[in-house]
Amino acid sequence: MLTPARRSVPVAFVIDDVRALLYYATSPAPKRVDREALQRLVAVHFSTEQDAFHAAAMVLRGGQYVWLIEGPGVRLTAAQIEEKCRPTLELFKQAKK
Repeated sequence: MLTPARRSVPVAFVIDDVRALLYYATSPAPKRVDREALQRLVAVHFSTEQDAFHAAAMVLRGGQYVWLIEGPGVRLTAAQIEEKCRPTLELFKQAKK
């Protein structure tokens, strides 16, 4: 069942079985991402980590900045996300040629 996200975002929905949250912004993440900084962002909810990484690759491809992916037992920093998304981004580059 889909329910509107906690914060008001026209197209964002929360899936009851949330496995990963992706935080991103138009500015780079600070060196230390704390709860206060995250409260200013809207978390995008995903049912799988794989979906969150795919979305992170789209964010990076679009010129924005990923800040954090977190879920049960997972908390990945911007640098870790960028590293994990690198192969997907390389595929996009090859497809443009």
